[in-house]
Amino acid sequence: MLAYFVMEIGLDSHIPTYAGGLGTLIGDVVYTFSDLGIPAVCVTLLYKKGYVEQKVAQDGTQIDLFYEWDYRREIEPLDVYIEVELFGRKQKVRVWQKVIKSKSDVYVFFLDADVEGNDPKVRQASQVVYVEDREIRLIQEAILGICGYRLLRKLGIDVSIYHINESHSAFLILELLEDLKDEIEVQKRVVFSTHTAMQLGYDSFPIELVKNCLTEYKNLDRYAEDGKFDLTKLALRNASVANAVSLKHRYTMERLFPSREIGYITNGIYHKRWVSSEVANVFNDYLPGWDEDPYLLMGAYNIPSNALLEAHQLEKEKLINYLNKRYDANFSYDTITLCVARRITSYKRVNLILKDVDRLIKIAESFDGIQIVFAGRAHPADSEGKNMIKDIFKKIQYVRSKTHSLRMVFVENYNIDMAKMFTSGCDLWVNTSKRPYEACGTSGMKAGINGVLNFSVWDGWWLEGGIEGVNGWGIGPKPHWTDLSESKDEEDLQDIYGKLSYVILPLYYKNKDEWVRMMKASIATIGSYFNTYRMVSDYLVKIYSAGLRI
Repeated sequence: MLAYFVMEIGLDSHIPTYAGGLGTLIGDVVYTFSDLGIPAVCVTLLYKKGYVEQKVAQDGTQIDLFYEWDYRREIEPLDVYIEVELFGRKQKVRVWQKVIKSKSDVYVFFLDADVEGNDPKVRQASQVVYVEDREIRLIQEAILGICGYRLLRKLGIDVSIYHINESHSAFLILELLEDLKDEIEVQKRVVFSTHTAMQLGYDSFPIELVKNCLTEYKNLDRYAEDGKFDLTKLALRNASVANAVSLKHRYTMERLFPSREIGYITNGIYHKRWVSSEVANVFNDYLPGWDEDPYLLMGAYNIPSNALLEAHQLEKEKLINYLNKRYDANFSYDTITLCVARRITSYKRVNLILKDVDRLIKIAESFDGIQIVFAGRAHPADSEGKNMIKDIFKKIQYVRSKTHSLRMVFVENYNIDMAKMFTSGCDLWVNTSKRPYEACGTSGMKAGINGVLNFSVWDGWWLEGGIEGVNGWGIGPKPHWTDLSESKDEEDLQDIYGKLSYVILPLYYKNKDEWVRMMKASIATIGSYFNTYRMVSDYLVKIYSAGLRI
């Protein structure tokens, strides 16, 4: 049995225990485990207030709201409690579950520390995803790793491989060491995947705080370095295999951790979840069996152009009707529509395209207009991210006073349901993240499988899957895999405006036959490979095979 440990999971919008793309990826993987009959369980945390509910004021100020969602309706309780000692006191953790049913049942266990009698800070650990308070974050990660491990033992689940996704659950290694008494035996059971390309993404805590919290364990100092207990280093030291999530990300990780050999498996998406209903109907007609074998999407070149265009236009109309009804956006069905939608933080540069907004206005006025949809949430503690939202709102107001050719809207509270609508309804998916900090990215894959063209920096998965002028376009210079230099804002901005002016808009408005040929190429090259059926198969062969008994 495979035990898949994660800090967040995005199964659907009604279970808001995720913050962004990583959680959505985890949901895609769990659905794929079930589809492919992989013997697996998933362990995560219950957050009763989810992530942040985003409300944006007229001046662009993000207002952070937190509501308890109806978790009792979405997941079921188990009559199981796990005990753990934190800060010298016994605490109880309750367990909830959701079963994903397909070829095999995959159980997702949610650990809940909001139990009467527990310390107040321990109870707070089950409220919000990725809290800023370091003590509560430590409690969350201790519960995930230690209680998750103890739960599987208590349920009698025979685990062959523990898959640690990010280092948040690495405390389970302490439990394994207690049980097996042998680091070599522990390494045989543990694999580790890292999903971030930035040092800031790796958790560490002051060693004294860890010792005060985890009073059941001795000799914790041996895992400390410079007074810090680094969970990523703990995972790397005790994993038989460590992997990045794209080829470029592998080189980024090897720069951060040069003493450890790191492989890579590029992420994918669960195609059944992300192909829109209208496009799925076209696939059913012309590529029967695509849902069970996504490699068949290579045949997208044979789809009649009018059938694909009509399906896309229906999805585009759904998106535009939603925007016009909810935001009075005054969007048109016939105008090219760009989407810039992702978690909002500084390196994502979601407002880069607006840096010279007067030039963007001139570009829009030179053709039949441009429409841009912005969406995404900033972490409550991310002041830079919140300022980016304010800047977008300021530019939207400015543009409205200057022209009707450039229309823009910001959509609040971006979630999985909206992502489905955006990735199928826009014409161009724009990713301006600063290179080389995009570990992989999957939103462009979701757009690509629907025939939406990508316009992205050459980083993460796009450096592997993007073919200039065939399934989309790159932003900025295309680096070698080992080139870890940073993007330059001005250089990327000039490329964005130049390609919009001289390549993308002329093609969209004057050569629709070529545009739809690129849509087919997008489906064929992206959908057939960048999916979780291929991704999970790669994990089975390259990572799980040594320990997983199927």
